[in-house]
Amino acid sequence: MTDASLADLAPELRRRGIDCETCHKLIRGDEHSQERISDGEIVEFLRRATVPLTLIVVDHDLAEHCKFGKLPHIRVQDTVAEYIIRNGAP
Repeated sequence: MTDASLADLAPELRRRGIDCETCHKLIRGDEHSQERISDGEIVEFLRRATVPLTLIVVDHDLAEHCKFGKLPHIRVQDTVAEYIIRNGAP
């Protein structure tokens, strides 16, 4: 599941065969990402999920909520930094 800031990433991941939806699609049932969903609402949704979900997140505060709530998440900035450290960047 992507946060609202990464809504464009979900269809790209699906095209590559990765099961991915936006938080708006899973929580509200639509793709209207311009309608705000609070961090608390996203965290609560993840806590109550009946299937395993990992949040792909760019929002620092939301990532912190997930971290301290021990909720599965991938913070994009961390992934990019790890890639650069591992592979170097010209």
